[in-house]
Amino acid sequence: MADEVYYQLRDVLDTMPNGFPPASDGLEIRILKKIFNEEEAGIAVTMKMKFETADAMAARTGKDADYLKAILPKMANNGQIFEVTIGEATIYRLMPFAFGIYEWQIYRMDREFAEMVDSYFSREFGKEFHGHGPSIMKVVPIEREIPHDSVIEPYESLTKLIENAKSWAVEECICKKEKHLLGRGCDYPREVCLGIAPLENFFDNFFWGKPISKDEALRILTMSEEAGLVHMTTNQQQGQIYICNCCGCCCGMLRGINEMGELGAVGRSNYRAVVDASLCTACGVCEDRCQVRAIDMNDVASVNKRCIGCGLCVTTCPAEAVKLVRRDDDEIEEVPLDEKDWMRKRAESRGRDDYKDLLK
Repeated sequence: MADEVYYQLRDVLDTMPNGFPPASDGLEIRILKKIFNEEEAGIAVTMKMKFETADAMAARTGKDADYLKAILPKMANNGQIFEVTIGEATIYRLMPFAFGIYEWQIYRMDREFAEMVDSYFSREFGKEFHGHGPSIMKVVPIEREIPHDSVIEPYESLTKLIENAKSWAVEECICKKEKHLLGRGCDYPREVCLGIAPLENFFDNFFWGKPISKDEALRILTMSEEAGLVHMTTNQQQGQIYICNCCGCCCGMLRGINEMGELGAVGRSNYRAVVDASLCTACGVCEDRCQVRAIDMNDVASVNKRCIGCGLCVTTCPAEAVKLVRRDDDEIEEVPLDEKDWMRKRAESRGRDDYKDLLK
């Protein structure tokens, strides 16, 4: 069968904890054909989720090492696989469809691709993606609104994540680009996706993003807060490599809450908003700022169960009637330690223990 390699790649991607389920009409195969040619798909199906050099991959698969050294960098620059150089060694790994391959199609996305993934995300993929835990992303609250007596965990401080990184980059949000291509774009800032890395000059030769300084990264955070975007990053305590600044109209994660009613689509912050009814003037500013419709406006504002604890409603309340408070202990969601811990828990939720074969 001519398409056999694409079905094989679909199955490999679906084995990953993130998932890539079959579509009733074969849409997922058409998406893969848009991203990979047959040769590239044939390489991808032999790759692992662990990093390895081209020489190691050649020894394991029997493929020619020089051939792999020529094609793997091209695939990395197409956003099909992940490449990183540490010292003299360049290593590669297969990435999940999301977050990974999809986001890295930012330069190759056209209207046809946007239409396909929009349909797939609203159907089989969205159901699978949002239907299992732990969530892939976690909301990080605006730091200045966290109660002063709180102990702030390292993963709750974007300032610390940026300060501790050694390289920074910014890129256009692929969710917003997709919706603009479909004629459903918004007016929120689009160049707000941040990459962070523990290696100096990492983004200088990386295909994704424009290298920026630490101060520029911090300024983008502030600008995003002022614009009304929600900060989110990897739902793990260690190893964050990106910071997204998201709107409820375009972001695939927040839309999971708004359109599918999936309250577990994103990991809530450890805080929630509360309104002091004696101070509230029902001006509606907090309702306008909320990206997940968590504010009910009657005689005064009130906060419903959809609150993700981002703090956007707090920053612009003219009456200072809204504040963040720490959630009760039984409401605080466990955050996986690192990517390995997240994968194990996600795979258990999906009943896919076979992902471990991709780590051997």
